[in-house]
Amino acid sequence: MKLTLASKSHLTDNIWAFIFTPEEELHYKAGQYIRVQLPHDQPDDEGIKRFFTNSAPPFEGVVQITTRITDSTFKQALSKLDIGDDALEMIKPPEGDFLWRESDRPLTLVAAGIGVTPYYSILAERVHDDQPIPATLLYNGRTDALPWKDEFAALTKSNPEFSVDYQIGTHITLELLQEKYPDLNESIIYLSGPEALVDSLGEQLKSAGLPEAQLMQDWFPHYDDTSY
Repeated sequence: MKLTLASKSHLTDNIWAFIFTPEEELHYKAGQYIRVQLPHDQPDDEGIKRFFTNSAPPFEGVVQITTRITDSTFKQALSKLDIGDDALEMIKPPEGDFLWRESDRPLTLVAAGIGVTPYYSILAERVHDDQPIPATLLYNGRTDALPWKDEFAALTKSNPEFSVDYQIGTHITLELLQEKYPDLNESIIYLSGPEALVDSLGEQLKSAGLPEAQLMQDWFPHYDDTSY
């Protein structure tokens, strides 16, 4: 399915948001991802295909790619698209189970850098549907140049059951989570960020007693501790 660029905007640091109009009606759930391809000259070893979260909430009916613009040839080609370009194609429909779970358990949403994108979609959809958001977003960044800080601040004011805990210039560790959330193993924990971090922290949480059924993970390839 062809995706036509409707707008692009600089959010902060090297993070940009690209909004595309699909040529057909698009159905997906908040938090899901798509696979796209963008043909371009002399692609590097990472190629012309990528997985991205659709960071637009489903009620908007569009595709929003929110990403860091790096030196990769794919990201450079993406950044050079003009409004109206339809070179980007969705080659795999929305999928994934990194979705909001209704539960009486505490919900902790851990976002490392650009790993925040599924939460933006999930939370915006909850608000649109007039649903409560009883959760804590633990938002980690290498610096405080993070997207959607104003939007999350507004959510905390209008939804007292929702809170944001910023962790800047540090790494998310098991010890940090245990210190902040003494009832950690009674919670549902969402992890979203660089692939290695999500894998490692997920295994540590399970080893420390968190039931696997209470762990949700979303992996972002091509990012590490220096780039997320």
